[in-house]
Amino acid sequence: MIFIGVAEYMDRYSPNMKYTDTDYHVFSDAATAVYKGGSPFERHTYRYTPLVAYICLVNNYIHPICAKIIWCICDLLLGNYMLKTLDIINDKNKNQNFWLVAFFVLNPQTIALSTRGSNDNTISLFVYITFYYLLKKRYVMAGLFYGLSVHFKIYPIIYSIVFYFYIDCDVELLKQGKRWEAIKKNFFTKNRLIFTFVSAFTFISLVYYFYLLYGYEFLYEAYLYHFVRKDNRHNFSVYFYMIYQMYDEPSSSLLAILSFIPQWVLIIYAGLHFYFDIFLATFIQTYVFVIFNKVVTAQYFLWYTTLAILVLPSNDLLKKPIRLVFLLLIFYLAQAPVGIYSFKLEFLAENVFSEIQCSNYLWFAVSTFILCQFISNHRLSITKQLSDEDQAKIKIKEE
Repeated sequence: MIFIGVAEYMDRYSPNMKYTDTDYHVFSDAATAVYKGGSPFERHTYRYTPLVAYICLVNNYIHPICAKIIWCICDLLLGNYMLKTLDIINDKNKNQNFWLVAFFVLNPQTIALSTRGSNDNTISLFVYITFYYLLKKRYVMAGLFYGLSVHFKIYPIIYSIVFYFYIDCDVELLKQGKRWEAIKKNFFTKNRLIFTFVSAFTFISLVYYFYLLYGYEFLYEAYLYHFVRKDNRHNFSVYFYMIYQMYDEPSSSLLAILSFIPQWVLIIYAGLHFYFDIFLATFIQTYVFVIFNKVVTAQYFLWYTTLAILVLPSNDLLKKPIRLVFLLLIFYLAQAPVGIYSFKLEFLAENVFSEIQCSNYLWFAVSTFILCQFISNHRLSITKQLSDEDQAKIKIKEE
């Protein structure tokens, strides 16, 4: 609430340095359009599910900061499911689990994103609930929240390979190092089909419902736009300057599509190679998706830092605190040059496009180094699911 109060003060008395994110104004304007009986897509640049605008209707009925409070509540719920998930996979070290979650929830970057009005933690929350129910072998609930997460933002679709092959994976073959044979064996199982059906049904039902309400405009703005998106505004992407220079050329759309190739090759490979270690696999996939994306903004970092919390208990970096602190330090320091030159471009109108791009290359190199450190220090294992006996004990405790 303190940060939200700071946001209100800065927005009101510091016209040149706004705290609230532009996206929040887009959400609120779309909600106002719905409040007046129109479509959220009447708001230019609204490219999200209508559910976001519906949630932001509280801004119209109560107060303009109410949706920010909802996003902050989602942070706390995310922390709760983070702790529940860690307690399953790292049940012998619950004190460590608590501090890992505390580090994430109390991280200034996490707090700033939600209080500025970003809803990215909502998607992370749905993904974490999916993890939780997968570990509890409750595949209907897992499928429901996975379908919902993909509806909210399309990027969690990259986890589909990992989730599918993780369910009912052949532990004996995996213990023998035969991960590819384990993929081929029992390709279709009851639980895999249940999860796939519920996920697809949830996603398709929501898409169909909103298509009936808002037509093709919904499909294009919420989903299709992101496949052909070209953004010439400054961001962390290694493609930024090239897209900026070629923005009005016909070949720029082809470039936008071709940029998916290295990204998706690595995502699919990581999914097939590490699917049994579900948190490492999804962490690598998300990390690669972000650093190879055509557009990269600071809130995207949250997508993989939330997953890093689940990777660390099985990673030797926790036993190497100096190296871990060093990686955390360079993670933030690599962002600084981009921020500095972006400020000069946006507020001082200086021509620093080349400097921004060089800073992006530095950020990409540092990000790649950090990912390699996580992978090289990881102890591969088959992610633990709760046995029927363990789940019975939990039910008894709950009762």
